[in-house]
Amino acid sequence: MKMSLKKSLFISMAALGLVSAAGVATGQTASAKTYAKVTMNSVLNSDPTTRNVTMTGTNALYNKAGTLRGARVVASKSTVSNLANANVSTANFRVYRVATTNRGSVYYKVVSFDQNFRGWIYGGKSTSNFAGGIAPYTTFTSTVMGVNPQLTTYKITTPGTGDDSVTWDAPQYTQYKVGKTITDSTPYANATFKIDQSGYRTREGVNDTWVHVVSTTPANTVANGWIKLSSLTPVQTQQADNAIRINLNDQNGKTVKTVDYAVQNATKGTTLGSYSQTSGLWTLTDATANDILNQINAGLANTGYKLDSSQLTTVERAALAAAQFGTGSVNIPVVSTSVNTAYSTITPYATNTNNNSAGTHALAAVNNGIVNAGGNFVDSNPNSDGNQTGYLSASDFNNFTQAQQQTILNAMTKAYTDDSTHFGPSYLSGLNKAFKDAAEGQYVAPSGLNFTNGSAATGSTFTSDQLMSYVRSNPSLLTLQSPKYPEFVVPASGGGSIQVVWNTINYTANSA
Repeated sequence: MKMSLKKSLFISMAALGLVSAAGVATGQTASAKTYAKVTMNSVLNSDPTTRNVTMTGTNALYNKAGTLRGARVVASKSTVSNLANANVSTANFRVYRVATTNRGSVYYKVVSFDQNFRGWIYGGKSTSNFAGGIAPYTTFTSTVMGVNPQLTTYKITTPGTGDDSVTWDAPQYTQYKVGKTITDSTPYANATFKIDQSGYRTREGVNDTWVHVVSTTPANTVANGWIKLSSLTPVQTQQADNAIRINLNDQNGKTVKTVDYAVQNATKGTTLGSYSQTSGLWTLTDATANDILNQINAGLANTGYKLDSSQLTTVERAALAAAQFGTGSVNIPVVSTSVNTAYSTITPYATNTNNNSAGTHALAAVNNGIVNAGGNFVDSNPNSDGNQTGYLSASDFNNFTQAQQQTILNAMTKAYTDDSTHFGPSYLSGLNKAFKDAAEGQYVAPSGLNFTNGSAATGSTFTSDQLMSYVRSNPSLLTLQSPKYPEFVVPASGGGSIQVVWNTINYTANSA
């Protein structure tokens, strides 16, 4: 009886075990789906132009990482595939955030250049490169210009406000949120331009040629920018086979006037002057030099410019002598005839985008690359060990040798460890704040801060668009940098000496 009971109990437990196992299996199938969790989500701060991408068509676009709870499709895989194969640049995308999940997946937040699509897309398993649903993409392909575009001047065919009638800071939709240089080209209907760069939007292909134009007169340089080649009309003929081209350039390298010096019956490829085997110099006859001088002076009439010298210099004569008919061009500098040209000094103001409540403040120009500030250090003597409290400027610290800097850092570390009440985290953060606060009010002064609107007289006015166009055309002005400032940090491991890192703050111009 006992054995039977035991057997019965055994069988019952075995049966219960099977039911239990089956119950677990059924429970897993019917339970709520498990979702991934975000382990990191941050803004990307690298050069924006390196974050241009195209869709690969392998993954859909979601309002959040696709494996998170609540994720929904923003653009289906089919739509994304169409974007990947699109032949219009509005389908270009910019990556601006990155997130990782506890499953080891990487997701990127992207936006199309026309801003019609925005969302998260799977990006592979590593944050070191774009993969999965996106791939790096070159939105614009530069080309080598032929001779003709460089030697011909152009006008805008149909001046106005249309997209094809104005100039752009970059070819349309080749960079995210980079727009028009001017919004109306009507005031520049009679302006003439030269081409100094060319290429095509990659998606549209080689027939979509865009060129960068530069005004031939200083008064119209505000219109310098990118425009479709098909929107321009040539106004200057190709250099004649019997002519030498002379470009008269101002101090900024802009061409004020072009003069073609022609010689009857001259043969293309031959030189204007002659080469002396004896002296090793190119020479030009006085008669030819005087004839060229007269044509240059006539060409500069009413331009507001003149030759710096009443005669061609020896170097200019040699360059002209060596120039070949039909292909040769010589650049000769000219100077403004307005000795009292007025200018306005550009004064930069900064707003901290991470702390709008801090307001806007003027920046002070400095010529030194190190912040003009200092602080009280635990040890200010780099030549001996021990605490010798004193004031040190950032420049002084920067000028110390590596060994001397380490002496200071060792003293700071010892004080930080032994006397945290006086030299602990609050002391370190206060010292760092003093240097950073000073850097936020300074910038390393570039050249070009004296803005002149052409040959402007005192009292002349100009628009904010004109000033911003001037700034955009000068990379050293578009993004200013603070001087370097030191930050003293405790190693993440908690061990070792306090370290110093040098930081800078970038100021990007966005209004005037």
